[in-house]
Amino acid sequence: FTVRTMIPARNHLEVEVRSFSGRSFRKRRSALTASPNDSSTPKKGKKVIKNRPNNFRADRVLANRGYGSRSECHQALKARRVRIFENGRHRTLTGPSDRIAMNVPLFVNGEEIPPIPLLLVYHKPKWVLSVMHDSRGRPNLSTILPRFYADQPDLHPVGRLDYDSSGLFLFSSDGQLTHRLLHPNYKVEKEYVAIVEGQVDPEKLQSQLDSGVVTGEGNHTAVLKRVIPLKPEHVDRLQKHLLETLPEEYNATDLMERGYIATEPIEHMTQVRLVVQEGKHRMVRKMLANCGHPVFELRRDRKGAIRLGSLLPGQIRPLTEDEQAWAQSMIAIKTKK
Repeated sequence: FTVRTMIPARNHLEVEVRSFSGRSFRKRRSALTASPNDSSTPKKGKKVIKNRPNNFRADRVLANRGYGSRSECHQALKARRVRIFENGRHRTLTGPSDRIAMNVPLFVNGEEIPPIPLLLVYHKPKWVLSVMHDSRGRPNLSTILPRFYADQPDLHPVGRLDYDSSGLFLFSSDGQLTHRLLHPNYKVEKEYVAIVEGQVDPEKLQSQLDSGVVTGEGNHTAVLKRVIPLKPEHVDRLQKHLLETLPEEYNATDLMERGYIATEPIEHMTQVRLVVQEGKHRMVRKMLANCGHPVFELRRDRKGAIRLGSLLPGQIRPLTEDEQAWAQSMIAIKTKK
């Protein structure tokens, strides 16, 4: 019997073989050049296919784009019905194990299957629930989104926006990014435009927001960006529009009695633009109401580097290049262990 020990040396490994009689000797084995019999060395004449680090199995890429189940994608690839466009030409894939880039242009039976975007920007209209399903049949995200996006299992809402609020709403295909957009530790700014009751004193309101406004969920601060008084004719038009567009499940008299709608015509209204970093339930509404200015209308205009811009209610768009770069930078943030 013998005992073998691997001893590292500068450019080789030495195998020390020691017998029970006490005799020992060493054998040199190169650590820089593999043995000809080593299984990691490719056989002569065998083609070696190197996988690029950003390439993935074709069936995985196709399934990620929502074409179908992994089995359905497998069958389409085996039948050679899938082509890609790269290096200026189309190429038919030979099977599920072909490796391709995740964002390569891809076609099944000649129809392009676009990649699922990292984020989608949506202008949520007022009176649309920010959930994918509603048992009471109220308008929700699944009934508003184009069919292609609504059917994507990996595309999910980023947080919520009140039923009676409108504005910027995001859909994400990356769970880590979603977490970072929502978690207060990452301090993603949210900018809102509110129509509030009464005449606003900018200095007084900014002082209140700087000091922090106490609600049922804590003490919250905000940065006041702009204050614009509304003209009387605009105030009248807003009040009439609210009552005319109130959903059937709401009773105007009941809402007035509960304080959600003013019982008397509002004489003065002011547009207020402010920025917060938290996103608790109805937080902006509660903050402004506790400052003496109940919110009549609320719209979210910005989240981080992503702006609503000229997007109309109900419209949806992909990210711009700058917004895409910002989203990628959010993913790249290194967390402390």
